[in-house]
Amino acid sequence: MEKKPLLSICIPTVVRAEYLRRCLESLVGQPEFFTEDVEIVISDNASWDKGATEAVGKEYAEKYENIHYFRNEKNVDDRNFPTALSRANGILRKLSNDSLIYRPGTIAYMCDIARKYMDEKPHLFFLNPKRDQPDRRSKVLDFDHFMRRVSFNATWIGAFTVWDTECQDLMEDLSGCDLKLWQVWKLCRMFEKRNKGVVLYRRFADMQQLKNKLLTINHDQVFYTNFMTLLRPSVESGMLRASSLEKIEKELLFDFFTRWMLLWELQIPGYTYTANDNFKQRVLDIYKDKPYYRFFLLYYRLMKYLTERGVPVMVRGGKKR
Repeated sequence: MEKKPLLSICIPTVVRAEYLRRCLESLVGQPEFFTEDVEIVISDNASWDKGATEAVGKEYAEKYENIHYFRNEKNVDDRNFPTALSRANGILRKLSNDSLIYRPGTIAYMCDIARKYMDEKPHLFFLNPKRDQPDRRSKVLDFDHFMRRVSFNATWIGAFTVWDTECQDLMEDLSGCDLKLWQVWKLCRMFEKRNKGVVLYRRFADMQQLKNKLLTINHDQVFYTNFMTLLRPSVESGMLRASSLEKIEKELLFDFFTRWMLLWELQIPGYTYTANDNFKQRVLDIYKDKPYYRFFLLYYRLMKYLTERGVPVMVRGGKKR
């Protein structure tokens, strides 16, 4: 029987040839890549860039036997996330943005983590904070404490992992795809079966700045309405406290939506903006009855003032794609 890789890094991609190339280069440059413990799976979501993304995927797959390239016949939207994982063979399978630049030593670190937890198999979440937090203890948490730590970052595919034992019926678990948050839906289902998770605080990658990224018109729909829809059943079942959901909801406003609202209102260069779309007002309408709403308006004005004057502001933004 052929030995399974310990770690599969699964990269859903679409029309991102040069970003994908830089991502792959950051992985193949690490010594541990050249071991039987690691494989990379590229799942191309029917890119329409005249074969550019396909050419990069095939180039690396031909050069390295532990890189596997697949191309979907048609664009399957968020179903490409479970598709990428289902194409892997590893014991621990990690989703990855195609825009990540992996830091030196990352593969060795992730393999060590996989070995440490492969018997107990808690749900591992690679948080990737702005800076390493070596003194912050990683311990096994139930769903409520897990979500209080990861908050809205649960929407980020780059932190998401599954064990091979959770992949047997993976392509039947597609309910969250229509909500554009399959990874959150799957996370909730996994915790229902095994109420154990570990949050990891080592910074393992940097993000490439995407050129002219679309500031989508449905950020509020996906990251608030859909996200809350997926979490509320866990409150009803008792796995997540109502106070924890309220904490996540508040953090969404201050630490996630603020950045996107500033980008939209100030039309900051480097992004593409939709016309006739008052994204800021839609977010404000969601939160207008919250007890912290008036304080947020003061906070937002301060962030806007600082941003207009070129002062970096400490709002984190989201990392779904």
